[in-house]
Amino acid sequence: MAIYVQTGCAEKEAGESVWDGSDDNGIDAAFFDAATSRVVFVQAKWINKGTGEPEAKEIGSFVRGVEDAVEQDNTHFHKRLQGRFADISLRIGTPGTQIHAVVVSTGASTLATHGTSILDGLLADLNGEDPHPIATAEVLGLAEVYNALASDSTHGTVPLDATILEWSYVPSPYPAYFGVIDGLQLKNWWKTFGRKLVSGNIRHALGPTDVNTEIKQTAQSTPERFWYFNNGITLVADEAWKAPAGAASRSAGVFAFKGASIVNGAQTVSSIAGVDDDTALGHVRVPIRVVLLKTAPAGFGDDVTRTNNLQNRVESRDFVAQDPEQKRLRQEMAIEGIDYQIVRSEDAMASPTACELVEVTTALACASGDSYLAVQIKTGIGRFFADLKKAPYKTLFNPNTSGAKAFNATKILRTIEVWIDAKKKSTKKSGASWGVLIHGNRILACAVVAKYGEARLSQPIEAFGKDLNPADIAILCEAAYTKMVDRITDKYQGKFLATLFKNPTLSKDVFEFAKS
Repeated sequence: MAIYVQTGCAEKEAGESVWDGSDDNGIDAAFFDAATSRVVFVQAKWINKGTGEPEAKEIGSFVRGVEDAVEQDNTHFHKRLQGRFADISLRIGTPGTQIHAVVVSTGASTLATHGTSILDGLLADLNGEDPHPIATAEVLGLAEVYNALASDSTHGTVPLDATILEWSYVPSPYPAYFGVIDGLQLKNWWKTFGRKLVSGNIRHALGPTDVNTEIKQTAQSTPERFWYFNNGITLVADEAWKAPAGAASRSAGVFAFKGASIVNGAQTVSSIAGVDDDTALGHVRVPIRVVLLKTAPAGFGDDVTRTNNLQNRVESRDFVAQDPEQKRLRQEMAIEGIDYQIVRSEDAMASPTACELVEVTTALACASGDSYLAVQIKTGIGRFFADLKKAPYKTLFNPNTSGAKAFNATKILRTIEVWIDAKKKSTKKSGASWGVLIHGNRILACAVVAKYGEARLSQPIEAFGKDLNPADIAILCEAAYTKMVDRITDKYQGKFLATLFKNPTLSKDVFEFAKS
């Protein structure tokens, strides 16, 4: 039930997320919520008397299980969970994925000091000093369980009151209204109904993605431009009533919509709801369309939802194709027989004579000699494409970066990754020896390239290929790897490596030691 309420997933998916049983390492359920890019871990306790709380030792067991999952240590999980564990570990290892730990019981809605400190300790270990925390925690008690069962807040429709500006009416073939609504009304909708407002959408609010952050910033800083930059929202509703006051005027209409649900625009509404400045939101104008279903054929509302969400997502990296530096790199590589794929495509693939944008960006970051760039790759490559006019993008892609260097960096990174994959097969899946391979792979690559010599990457591609010896790279990898393990064992024993290798200061210390 906790998974169902937290994620809005189907009942069957929630049921299949249950891990509870022998050797579950304190985790009763685990689920990857693709809509919000987060892994939700749950520990559930039934308390007969309806008061009290889970014991601190049980919460401690849960926290250790979450820690093991983050560190990709499957030692304490039953073999029946290995497949599920591997899937969750893969999700956690993907940059940008967040973690949400939930303790749910039929007892109190808050934990005593000891239990709270255990959860707080988990968050401190996972988040470290990162300004973009990856982990959160929540406690659900009997009151929350009852409310969730009674209201099912993630499914259904709601009644909405709205003042629509510059409105128009479409009478046929199916009635609809369209016009403009201010941002403050949308914020109030979200505060009142939350995720239930978007229950009919194919996805819920996705949180602080790059796009959602930009939506919020526009609403705060330049509200007068919002209408020009935003596609707006689409509602479906069973029927509508319009107040008679001002009926002759189209400048503002007061409406009541029954059985309403936002089917397109969930990110717009949830992002606007995060703006504190109500004055600015009063100036925000959002295009709105309301489709009425009362006289429409069965299934028409589902068709509206599906077709309004069919457009392909445009990502920040897609604008890279307009950068003259990228076009230059592609031309330089083409002269040496390399196909550099900068446009996102299902046909993009790596080969001895081909590479693509994300792989090249990762390789150049690891070949930069700057551990900070390697850390940024680990925390989310999307940050490199957020602004193509400044760092970190311009640090990698500038007139001093040649096509040969870009592909040679890619080639050496591939060689390093082959060594890492082979090393994993002979390494116990716990401790610093395993963590360096999983979480420290980019810092390891950075150290190896630094020892190999960044200047050698500027050779012509053919000459570099002849010069690159996998056996030599393996020796450098082993040396850097051993130093990294030693440094962590000596100086950072007990540290979460998933967090350490997202910390620029700690990662730099390990990097400097590894390349020395």
